Amino acid sequence: MLIRLALSLCALFLLPGVSTGQVLITVERPGDPNPKLPPSTDVPVQETESERAELKQAEAKEEALKSLAGKEGYTAIPLPAFSYNRNEQYWVGALMPILKSNAKGELTDIVAPQYLHNPSIGETFSVNYFGYPSDTEQYSAVASYSTKIQRDIDLNYKNVAAGGGRYILAAQATWFKNAFRRFFGIGNHASESAETNYTSRETLIQLTAGINFNQDLALLWSERFHDVRVEEGAVKSLPQTKMLFPHLTGLEGAQVFGHKLALRYDTRDKQLVTTSGTYIIGSVELNQNLERREPNRWLRTTFEARQFIPHYNDRMVFVARFLADAVNGNKTPFYEQPTLGGETTLRAFGQNRFVDDTLLLVNFEERFRFSRREIFEHELDLEVAPFVDIGRVMGHFSFDKLSNPQINPGIGFRVISLPNVVGRLDIGYGKDGANVFVGLDYPF
Repeated sequence: MLIRLALSLCALFLLPGVSTGQVLITVERPGDPNPKLPPSTDVPVQETESERAELKQAEAKEEALKSLAGKEGYTAIPLPAFSYNRNEQYWVGALMPILKSNAKGELTDIVAPQYLHNPSIGETFSVNYFGYPSDTEQYSAVASYSTKIQRDIDLNYKNVAAGGGRYILAAQATWFKNAFRRFFGIGNHASESAETNYTSRETLIQLTAGINFNQDLALLWSERFHDVRVEEGAVKSLPQTKMLFPHLTGLEGAQVFGHKLALRYDTRDKQLVTTSGTYIIGSVELNQNLERREPNRWLRTTFEARQFIPHYNDRMVFVARFLADAVNGNKTPFYEQPTLGGETTLRAFGQNRFVDDTLLLVNFEERFRFSRREIFEHELDLEVAPFVDIGRVMGHFSFDKLSNPQINPGIGFRVISLPNVVGRLDIGYGKDGANVFVGLDYPF
């Protein structure tokens, strides 16, 4: 999970501190009537004591940075790790991201062993691997063990241009125990004072196959198995969900089989670091909970659209996103209902802050690249992104229920290792106060 801290802390704290202004690089161009020559050691140079001290400091920093880089395209960077968010409170520890680049200097692999401490679950040891062989293919593997409750094994693979670009293949296999789940009640007006805590033990297996009709249009079919068990939460300062909401559908657990058909239109220039284009996807999924004998089927319909508009000589990208998600049926478990809150929806709130049968969400974000530099032979873009998230949940859609949405202004700081990797830190503010998310990849 907190491999996110590797790139984000490295980029936001270590890398911006590297000064390149004190390193003089001189190049003699053919035909230049006044070529700039490097200073000779035989010629005395007038400089102050402070200038000499600054030069020595710059040389020492450069040597220290060079010593971190390994051989054959590998770079190892030991880092302290710290994170905080509303649901999990703070994490503190250390990690060692090992970055591998190809012959072009593009980041292709990240391996990051790490240690973290959290006051609720104790010590956590994990190994994280992320692979980016191309813009259309990516995979990851995460294994994590905590001394109290929390466990995590997560395997992911996606290729949107398999078979020479004709097919789409994706697979996910996950087993985890998350000790920080929250439930506040159903509806847009669920109060923060009703916050409860539970541990979610889940197994998720999802397989997706699709066909690209042409460069922009694709049809996808997914099969999903989701097993959930609700157990006692780790945050002792909060009441348990089973105590405050004893009649909530899904507390007894669920075994969900889902069958989804989706149609996707995609003209984005890149899959991971998008700067222009349109992305639209609509899907219908039929689900059934095998844990219940009475009628327990529900239909889930989802529509999402994103628009990326470059401007200001392509240094800025305006992003607009719309998401609608709804379930219709009997006895839908609360963790299978649409939810708002978290790093990809309403960033001022923790995950699963608002739950109901229907959600509507719009996000607006202005991504501004203010610097580009080369560090450890990796080209990095530094980006700032003011944003606003606006969303609402409701039982069933009606126009009179669109009033009183949740509105979250905020700002994001991103570091992009071209062509595929994004490290980010997003800070949002809403009615519950401020919240922070550190992660990999754009939120949308």
